[in-house]
Amino acid sequence: PNSSPLHLDAPISDRQAGAANPRQISLFSPSLSRSSPPPATPAPRTAGKAASKMDWQGQKSAEMLMQVLLVASAVAAFLVGYAMADFQLMLLVYAGGVVLTTLVTVPNWPFFNRHPLKWLDAAEADRHPRPQISSAPATTGGKKKTGKNK
Repeated sequence: PNSSPLHLDAPISDRQAGAANPRQISLFSPSLSRSSPPPATPAPRTAGKAASKMDWQGQKSAEMLMQVLLVASAVAAFLVGYAMADFQLMLLVYAGGVVLTTLVTVPNWPFFNRHPLKWLDAAEADRHPRPQISSAPATTGGKKKTGKNK
């Protein structure tokens, strides 16, 4: 047996090596290394899907709606559980409120996409370069304040 740290004693699989017959495997052996990197999958085009993503106001309203629904379901669950004196029923009412909240706020419903952002095309952005920020401090007119109050 080789005690080198670059070797492992492990069965490859039941088909390649017997279950009780481990083979030595070198971590740097050609059979384990890839000759070429895996083919790169092209990035999906998002031009058509950009309108289907939730906009910023939609995210804000979804979060506010989530908070309102969770608090309302907690209050309703407490009132039902207190009135019926049943803790399990209280938990079931709250769980139903959580499921309802999830169904309302997690999917990308159309009313969350009322204010889409309009992005510039790359060619249009190249024609209008970004303004450069100067490193010189801005001077303001007027008197400088001194530390004395008169």
